[in-house]
Amino acid sequence: MIAIQFQKRDFEYDVYNLVKSFYPEEEIVLSDDDSPAAEYDEKISLFYGKNKISIRIERVSGDRKRQEEGVWLTEEMHGRKERKNQTKILLYHMLQKRTGQELPWGTLTGVRPTKIPMALIDAGHSNVETAKIMREQYLVSREKTALAVSIANRERHILEDIDYKNGYSLYIGIPFCPTICAYCSFSSSPLKVWKNKVDDYLDALCHEIRETASMWAGQVLDTIYIGGGTPTTLEPHQLERLLSEVEKCFDISHIKEYTVEAGRPDSITWEKLAVIRKHPVTRISINPQTMNQKTLDIIGRRHTVEDIRKAFADARELGFDNINMDLIVGLPGEGIEEVEHTMQEVLSLDPDSITVHSLAIKRAARLNLFKDEYKEMTFTNNQRIMEMTEQYAAKAGMFPYYLYRQKNMKGNFENVGYAKPEKEGIYNILIMEEKQSILALGAGASTKFVMNDRIERAENVKDIKNYIERIDEMIERKKQGYCDYEKTGYNIIQFSLSKELQHGMMVSILAGELARKAGLSEEQCHELSIAGLLHDIGKLEMAKYVYQKGQKPLTIEEIKYVRLHPTLGYAITSQNHYSDFIIKSILYHHENYDGSGFPSNLKEDEIPIGARILRICDVFAALISDRPYRRAFSWEKAVAIMIEEIKNFDLKLFLCFLEIIHDEIICERIRTCEQMKWDLEEDTLWQ
Repeated sequence: MIAIQFQKRDFEYDVYNLVKSFYPEEEIVLSDDDSPAAEYDEKISLFYGKNKISIRIERVSGDRKRQEEGVWLTEEMHGRKERKNQTKILLYHMLQKRTGQELPWGTLTGVRPTKIPMALIDAGHSNVETAKIMREQYLVSREKTALAVSIANRERHILEDIDYKNGYSLYIGIPFCPTICAYCSFSSSPLKVWKNKVDDYLDALCHEIRETASMWAGQVLDTIYIGGGTPTTLEPHQLERLLSEVEKCFDISHIKEYTVEAGRPDSITWEKLAVIRKHPVTRISINPQTMNQKTLDIIGRRHTVEDIRKAFADARELGFDNINMDLIVGLPGEGIEEVEHTMQEVLSLDPDSITVHSLAIKRAARLNLFKDEYKEMTFTNNQRIMEMTEQYAAKAGMFPYYLYRQKNMKGNFENVGYAKPEKEGIYNILIMEEKQSILALGAGASTKFVMNDRIERAENVKDIKNYIERIDEMIERKKQGYCDYEKTGYNIIQFSLSKELQHGMMVSILAGELARKAGLSEEQCHELSIAGLLHDIGKLEMAKYVYQKGQKPLTIEEIKYVRLHPTLGYAITSQNHYSDFIIKSILYHHENYDGSGFPSNLKEDEIPIGARILRICDVFAALISDRPYRRAFSWEKAVAIMIEEIKNFDLKLFLCFLEIIHDEIICERIRTCEQMKWDLEEDTLWQ
C-alpha cells in the first residue's frame, strides 16, 4: 500500500494519477494525518512553501526505513498552473529514480494530450518549439511527442472547415449490448434483460430528439454519431424508426459525417445494414477487438472470427465505403504474436480506418471485479506492440489522426485512430479536442456546451428506467444549458445565496437527526449539524475565484479547479479550526458508496461516516428543492429516485434515513425551512 499525505489538499487528483501510473497494481490511499510510515509500504508526503515545493518518500522494508527528499526552489512561481506543473515534475523525477521507469507520456495524466500541442500550434509556435515544450515542461518521450505533434497538425487540417461557433454535433446513445464484455464498464446493459423495454426507451429517446432539435435550429449540424452500447441491438424496424426521426427533426443538409457504430458482429445482420444504408449514413464501425477466437471467448464476445468477416463483406456489398474497425491491445493472454495476427487479419479485409485501443480495466469491469477468474492470464502491452500496430497501419496507407488516453491503461499508453486520407472520423476529433458543442441524447449521454474556453455539461441519468421516467427532466436540463450557452458573460457558478442558505439548513437538520438515529454520540450529532450547514461552503471560494478574474471565461484547466468545491470547503474549514470530524465530512460528502464519487473515489467504509450521512441528506434536500431545470420532486418521488440509485449510499444509513423523514416533527422542521425567505439586498454572490 502507498499513502500520499498532503500538507494541504492541492493537486491531489494529478498527484494521485501520476503515482498510480508508476505503481498501477498498488493500492493508493490519500492521507491527511501523520500516521506512521510503517503502516504503509511507502509514504509520499508533499509540503508547500511560498516559493518552495518539498516531497518526501519513505520506504519501509522489514526493520529498515529509507527516506528520500526532493525540493524545488524558485524565485517566484506564477500561479496555480505553474505550481502544479513543478510539483508533478519533481515527483516524476523522484519516482523515476526510485522505480527505474520512464512513462511514455511523462507527467501528463489527462485523457486529451493532443490538446496541448494543438493549443501551442494555434498560438503560433512552430512544430520544433511545440515539441521542445512537450519534452521539457511535461517530460513526454520523443516518440509520443512526435506522435502528438503530428496528430495535432493533422487534426487542424481536418477541422479547418468546421465552424465551431455556429455549428454543433449530435450524439445518440443506444445503451444495449448482446452481452457485456469482460473489460467493459460503459453505460450498457444486456439486451435480454431489457428486451421488453427497448420500445419504451425509443419512445423516450424520440421525445428527447423532437424537443431538443428545435433549440439548435439556427445552427449548422456538422456530424452525427450513433453509438452505445451497440446500436445494432435494435431490430430493423426500430433502427428505421430512430434514423427516420433524426432526419425528420434535424437539418442534415450540411452534414459532413454521419456515423452509426454497428459494433459487434453478433448484432449485425444484412437486414439491419440495409436499413442503415437507406439513410444518409456516411460511416460505420464494425468492431472485432481481436481476430483470435480463444480471446473472443474469454472476454465474452458471442461471435466468431468468421462472423466478423461476413459482417464486413455484407457491408461492402451494400455499398459502405467508409468502415472503421476497433481493436484492443492488452487483452488477456495476448502478446505480440496474437496482436500481429489480428492486424494481419483485419487489414486483409481492407477497412478504411482502424482504432487501436490500449486495454483499460475500469473499477466496474468484470476483469476487475472477478480478478481471481483471470489471475493466471497475462495482460501485455508495450512500446514494441504499439510500434508494430503503427507500422501495419502505415503499410495499409493509414496514418494517425486522433488519440486519447484513459485511466488504468496497460503500459500507460494511448488509444490511436488510424485512417486513410479523407476517411478520418471527424466526430472522434471533435469529442476529444472539445472545440465544438455536442448535443448528446439517450441514457448516460453528456451534452457539452463549448463557450470560448469554458465547457458546461448537461448530463442524462445512466439508469435506463430512470431515463425513461425522467425524460422531461433531461430535456429541461438541456434547455436551461442552451439558454446559458446563448448568453454572453455567463458565469459558471452563478447561484442564489438564499437558495444555498435554505439548502444548507435542510441538510443540517437532516444530518443531525440521521446521525442521532444511527447511534452516533451527541457531540457527533451536533458536529454533523454544523457540517450540514457548511457542506457547500467551498462554493463561496469558487465564486470569489471567478469574480476575481473580472468575468473572463475560465480555461479548461481552471474548470477542474472550481468544480472541486468539497476540497475548497475542506481548506476553508481547516483554516478556521473546525474539528477533524467536520472537515472530513465536508471533504468527502460527494463520495459514493460504490466508489464512483469524488474527489478521491473512496468506497464503502473508506468514506467517513459523517460524509456518508451528508451524502444521503444532501441528495434528498436537492431533490425536494426547485432547480433551474426542473421543479422540486415530491418526497415520495425523491425517495424513489434515491432507491434507484441506492449503490451511491450506505444501505444501513439509508434505512435509518427512511425512518426519520417519516417523523412528523422532523417533517415539519424541513417544511418550515422550505418556506423561509431571506430579504437579501443581493440575491447572488455578485451582480
